[in-house]
Amino acid sequence: MSEPAIDQAASWRRSEAVVPRGVSSGHRVGWKQVFVRTQGAYVWDQEGRQYVDYLNAWGPIVLGHSDRRVNEAVLAAANTCDLTGVGPQAGEAELAERICAVMPSADKVAFCTSGTDATMHAVHVARAATGRLKVLKFHGSYHGWNDHVAVGSSRKDLTDTSALNTPNGGGLHPAVVADVVVVEWNDAAGLRSAFEQYGDQLAAAFTEGYVHSFGCVPAAPGFLELLRELCTQHGVVMVMDEVKTGFRAAIGGYQSICGVTPDLTAFGKAVANGYSLAGLAGIDALMGHLGAYSRTEATIDGTYNASPYALAAANTTMRIMESDDIFTTLYARGEQMRAGIADAIAETGAPATVAGLGSEWCVYFRPELPTNFREAMQSDAEMYGRYHASLLAQGVLEPAFPTGDRRLNAATTEADVATTIECVRVALRAAVS
Repeated sequence: MSEPAIDQAASWRRSEAVVPRGVSSGHRVGWKQVFVRTQGAYVWDQEGRQYVDYLNAWGPIVLGHSDRRVNEAVLAAANTCDLTGVGPQAGEAELAERICAVMPSADKVAFCTSGTDATMHAVHVARAATGRLKVLKFHGSYHGWNDHVAVGSSRKDLTDTSALNTPNGGGLHPAVVADVVVVEWNDAAGLRSAFEQYGDQLAAAFTEGYVHSFGCVPAAPGFLELLRELCTQHGVVMVMDEVKTGFRAAIGGYQSICGVTPDLTAFGKAVANGYSLAGLAGIDALMGHLGAYSRTEATIDGTYNASPYALAAANTTMRIMESDDIFTTLYARGEQMRAGIADAIAETGAPATVAGLGSEWCVYFRPELPTNFREAMQSDAEMYGRYHASLLAQGVLEPAFPTGDRRLNAATTEADVATTIECVRVALRAAVS
């Protein structure tokens, strides 16, 4: 006798009874699936259906799901010496040395548990170092949920004329929001104007090196260089958010590709192949402001910061990245995917475009690739809804909203990509029907 099908709706109802909206992270809302098994490039839902995964938990899974080498290292660490709360944790110096060796901005590294933590500490360090309050960021770029930067990337409040520095959600402190200066991505004139007006008040300027907050949108030629120049000229700390690009675009981060070196770097996600680890890297002069409980020093504290389990995962992940030439695989599969999707768009005549970097890509349902947030949000949501539903029905898991970036992992095969491209052809036809 076959086992009875498990009702995923019942699992959602059970969770919704005790967890707000049923989940502890907003992007998990809106699905009917409950995933219960992962391996390599695939995930399985509670009813036994298999999907090839191009969500990859929004970036952390870079080697592949449930990588045995990483998991065995974590188990060995947990069985040897778990959290102590005293002194350097097992593997902490080793990982910091690895990152300092490959990331151009890293003289020193401090570890925490999430990208939100890392960007919050970046603001604290910049304010401690400069004595200034204001923070500059770009429209649409998400840098976590701390009040200092949770501004200017709200989708629900976006209109053609809405203010750039709209809070990302309720509960943010209005005074903190007022200290955030928001500039449109790739707007060189707007960036110069912001520095002319606020340059002597800015503690930090946040940027993604390559924008993944609203898909895949690179900086225009010279734009990152201009930001670097203006920050240096005005004594502003340049912070590069490499939470998505670090250890995925390159082992040294996107900064090692573009040649623009920030003063501080926030990283996370792919560094530990799914285990909770993030951090702040930077130059000595700034990282020296991380002290303890004083008016002139910023503090980094956290019970789970640099846990031995996450450090073991990250050290193993980085060793595999180096020994197995992971980035050659990621780039080859990503290029195969983007080229195949571009061919499918041309063949079907769908009003769509595709862009991306390395292992990541985004399909926009608009005639031209976007250069900023407002343009990206003009991607046709109804077409994307049909496209996404078709892919999901064919066993292809991708983000549920039009500007979500998708990515493959190193366990994804050429055959996986070829099959996915055929699914894309079907989905594009469904999108325009």
